Amino acid sequence: MLAGLMLVLAGAATMAVHAAGGPRNLLLDVAGRVTSLAQPKNMGPTVPLRRNEPFSVLVLGTERAPHYAGPNLTDSMMVLSYDPRTKTASMLSIPRDLWVNIPHYGWQRINTAYEFGGIKTVQLTVERYIGVPIEYYTLVSYPAFTTLVNDVGGIRVNVPTNIYDPNFPNAAENKNTVFQLSKGWHVLNGSTALKFIRERHAFPVLGDIQREADQQQALLALKTALLEPRNLLRLPKIISDVQGLVKTNIPYRDLPLLADRVLHLPKTAITHHVLNYSSGAVSNWVTPGKADVLKRHPTAVAKVVAQTFPALLGHMSGHTVQVENGAPTTQDYATYFSTVLNKMGTHTLTPLQAAHTDHVANHVYLNTAVLHLKPGQPVPTEAYIIGQMLGTTAKTRSMPASKAEIVVVLGKAFPQVS
Repeated sequence: MLAGLMLVLAGAATMAVHAAGGPRNLLLDVAGRVTSLAQPKNMGPTVPLRRNEPFSVLVLGTERAPHYAGPNLTDSMMVLSYDPRTKTASMLSIPRDLWVNIPHYGWQRINTAYEFGGIKTVQLTVERYIGVPIEYYTLVSYPAFTTLVNDVGGIRVNVPTNIYDPNFPNAAENKNTVFQLSKGWHVLNGSTALKFIRERHAFPVLGDIQREADQQQALLALKTALLEPRNLLRLPKIISDVQGLVKTNIPYRDLPLLADRVLHLPKTAITHHVLNYSSGAVSNWVTPGKADVLKRHPTAVAKVVAQTFPALLGHMSGHTVQVENGAPTTQDYATYFSTVLNKMGTHTLTPLQAAHTDHVANHVYLNTAVLHLKPGQPVPTEAYIIGQMLGTTAKTRSMPASKAEIVVVLGKAFPQVS
């Protein structure tokens, strides 16, 4: 649910400088601390955000904490998109119990994808089963959320119903404890706020669906708290406290300006949805192994996604795309990724085997034998997004053997899909 943590911190830092009359020492201190947050290696190039077009961020909240012996599940999962042209933002929460076929690992709850295969696997899983392109990601630990809420003096939320859960796991996840909270408005400290965004047993009907809605409410409450004058001037300490607990491939140099815009968005400019029962996107289902999960209904999911990210998906069509398998593997990467693109509205040609199957990295080519670009013409957004999805940048190359305008060659960097 911490979809806006990086944006919130950077934007609040920018506003702190403004509030203090722009002192250079504060600006340098905050900027230095933001840019020192953990930047993972080997995740492909960090490409600047598109300043005039919508982009997407996959945000994952992980349970991993000191002394926690359980699996590294991502029980908070959200896709965030911002459109700088219309100055609007969209959020879509994905239930942790959604039953999907994780590439190379088979049918599992979607919250296990990161534990099994890392960020590339969870990204591909979301793209395949939710149908939205993922360009950037942010991974936040629950301790970061607890620390941040305490640092801002708590967050004010409206608890939707009386909560009584005698089986809530304790901080070490090794035994159960009691969590209760009355209906109505509360100012929650870090530990209570974390319990609130994780609680689902007290909602016998909505369960995980209600939890996703509560996480979105907490995020907006955190945004409000950070903008309070007393917190703006405490940004250096706040950022220092969450240092090392956030990983992202969002370019830090773009964060302050972007976040400043996002933080000023009124609530009416923020669209937020959850894949829920009322939309028909999910329903309760029991697997053959007797696990209680949420079954995905593709047509209804596609409708919710189209309503949430119309501008983003609008860029995924307009050019013909051919996907080729260039990896030294018998797995049919090309057909798999063609299916992923099709779900986003992309027009793909028949997938092929590449002339050479010794590619390590993924490649996206603008086929100049078919697509005639004028001097200085920018890369088509569709190719740009596909490149971001695959951790690479689009390049020009004449490929007369293909009739496609965009040719994708997948290498060993593509996750295994068997």
